[in-house]
Amino acid sequence: MNGWLTGLGPEGTALALLLLGHVLSDFVFQTDEMAKNKHKTGPLLSHIGIVLIVHAVAFIPLLTPKTALLVVMVGAFHLLIDAVSARLRHQMATSAHLVFLGDLMAHLIVILLGWSLLEASAWTASPMVTALVIENQLPWSEITTGAVYISAFVFAHKGGNALVRDVLPEEGPESDEEDLGVGYLIGSLERWIILLLGVVGMWEAVALVVAVKSIARFEELKQRAFAEYFLVGTLTSVLVAIVLVGIVIVLV
Repeated sequence: MNGWLTGLGPEGTALALLLLGHVLSDFVFQTDEMAKNKHKTGPLLSHIGIVLIVHAVAFIPLLTPKTALLVVMVGAFHLLIDAVSARLRHQMATSAHLVFLGDLMAHLIVILLGWSLLEASAWTASPMVTALVIENQLPWSEITTGAVYISAFVFAHKGGNALVRDVLPEEGPESDEEDLGVGYLIGSLERWIILLLGVVGMWEAVALVVAVKSIARFEELKQRAFAEYFLVGTLTSVLVAIVLVGIVIVLV
């Protein structure tokens, strides 16, 4: 694959690292408890502290006064977006998936705008890059590809589960916490496998993945309520994976 970001050299790497910082901040280092309580000042500020630290660490190879200012700007807007979306989620539980998607789009717009404000030379002026003195030989494409793949697989897990959980009706078939946990793990594995199959072009095998999952639930699928619940969850999960495949193919 030779996508958009990998063709941009250092600029593409910068955007990939910004995306990676966001995904790690929201879907790895943010706890479920923190996510549920971001309408409160304490958890919100704790999360923003994590956002700033993770972005700074992800950006270490390209860190300069200008890029550090970009990280601070991203953190400030992250605070504003999360404050608004957390209050909306707290007040509008029935439209949680729309709030989640709006939150994602708002963060993406901020990252793209911030990235576009800096000139191309800003990404090659860091001490680490200049110390290597071989800028044109640095593996920008490989770094970009790695950052995009990590972001996609991380989002496929926690981000995918969040979307499926928000789309599913609140009053579904009764299940204990252990069954729900296993279900979300199966969903993550399903999306990871589809993501792998999609990027290598083996789309015919995707149907097999869904079929195996359905066979495992064969007896329960005889109940209409469970069958509908299962279908909504599975189709949402598969759609998330397919969208991620499309994004990865375009970017790298």
